[in-house]
Amino acid sequence: MTTLASLIRSALIGIDKYELNLESSLRNAVEISKRAILHEGDAPIAGIRGPPGTGKTKVMEGLMNDKDVINELLNGGYKFIYIAPTNELTISGFARALRPIIRILQESELSIDKILSKIRIYGSAIPRPYFGDDLKELRKYANVSDDVLRKMVYGGIDDALFIFTTDYQRASSRMRKSGYKFIPFIDEASKMPFYLPFNPISDAELRALAQGSAGIMHGLIIVGDDRQAVAVGPEYQGYGRFLLALPKVEEILHSLDSRQFMTLDTTFRLPEPTQQPISDGFYSDIGIQLKAAEYAKKRLEDRLKNINWKERLGKCKGFVNDYLWDRVVNSVEDALSSLIPIIMVNTKNAIGPGEYSEPMRVKLAAYYAVSLRCLLGNDVGISVIGPYRDLVEDVRYYLRKIGGVNINVRFLTVQSMLGGEDDIVIALLGKEWSANSHDDEGLTIYFREPENLNVQFSRHRLMLIVIGNIQKLRNTAAKIVQAEKAQEKELRRNQEKGLRRNRVIVKNALRIHRTLNALFNLAEIEHKGKQLMNLPSKQVSKHAVFVRVD
Repeated sequence: MTTLASLIRSALIGIDKYELNLESSLRNAVEISKRAILHEGDAPIAGIRGPPGTGKTKVMEGLMNDKDVINELLNGGYKFIYIAPTNELTISGFARALRPIIRILQESELSIDKILSKIRIYGSAIPRPYFGDDLKELRKYANVSDDVLRKMVYGGIDDALFIFTTDYQRASSRMRKSGYKFIPFIDEASKMPFYLPFNPISDAELRALAQGSAGIMHGLIIVGDDRQAVAVGPEYQGYGRFLLALPKVEEILHSLDSRQFMTLDTTFRLPEPTQQPISDGFYSDIGIQLKAAEYAKKRLEDRLKNINWKERLGKCKGFVNDYLWDRVVNSVEDALSSLIPIIMVNTKNAIGPGEYSEPMRVKLAAYYAVSLRCLLGNDVGISVIGPYRDLVEDVRYYLRKIGGVNINVRFLTVQSMLGGEDDIVIALLGKEWSANSHDDEGLTIYFREPENLNVQFSRHRLMLIVIGNIQKLRNTAAKIVQAEKAQEKELRRNQEKGLRRNRVIVKNALRIHRTLNALFNLAEIEHKGKQLMNLPSKQVSKHAVFVRVD
């Protein structure tokens, strides 16, 4: 069981050897955040967009590892508040920050007890202070009192300098007392409405204004990625995206000609070149060419060198007596033997109106999950993700049906996978068509929220398997883009509201089009024409294995 005591003990182990190495993009993000805190930039606000796997939370760790920032908190009496949307991320942020905070404050000859008394962690599912022998084990490394541990979870914020919380859950009532100065660091603000973090401090702000104070916020750092904002309400889609926190900060800083906003450009999760589709589709329009810190072939080679998957191949091929199973196993064999990180499976059948599952892609996903687990054992993680719960749950059911009851595979919707990752991700596409109507009911999931595609294509560390009618989704998006170009003059004569609505749909279609063009490029399948036709039955390229299932 994870407890506060166990997290602190882990932080203390090897703390003398702690060293934080950041690549250039993250160093720049830490620097503009530092300037916001120290009021050395052109605004006391910093905004950082972090594409998938770029290490957004490391920005906060970098700030806590900076002596100038810590001294600003100590000398100014400011309260640094780390806000995250989930308990898990709050705990993760707390764990990341412990080592640098302790290491720097120990240089001031403060005891561990004194240092920990300056930290709070609040949330609905935060680990208890200690359990069993946890406190005894912690005291092998430092003399920490049980009162201090309880205070970290249940105490007030009067003497706190560092607060880690879920959306100000526990801090809100305590923040209404006037006299405090806050520096909020809002993490994973991808879906957060811009007003949400400020609700709890509005009372304190009004009190401060009534007393003639300039305000209670000394600075603000906000980190997230609105281009991964899935399952947001319609009021936050299209032009309504400026109601989300990160785009709002970007808009404000842009209006001030500020240099306090940036986009991280190196992913540590996605291996080269599997980041290319989302880079082209979702970040190229802002001048970002997303780079990967490691090549896919090297990462696959390192992970597979101690796995005797070839010895298991004969047994695994006989697991199911089915032509489709043979095609699945053969494609996996091609990918593993040549260290290829992407498998594309193009299916023929679509998910119809009113439906949220489709038998062929369900069967294929189950087959890929079973074959990979059979060949690789439990040495790698496998997740099946899709936009509809019915779709992923049907895969779970089918897996059990063919004898995979005890196979360790995660089944997740796109929304629940946001912020998560796994070694191998099997991404099931949703509805690939788009109705002619521009009503909300007529828009299918990708044309309403293309961000779903960004999340689906960016959760893997080793291998990505895409299953669905990829061709149809690409061609539908291409058709919408081409129709916009052909009818541009006519659209200009339409009412402004209708024109804007169409432009949002076209912009979404363009993101899908660019993403899938890049994916087909990796498979070395040409798409020169407006419509992608005559796909091969199978094609093995340097970076992708393509399989067509009719």
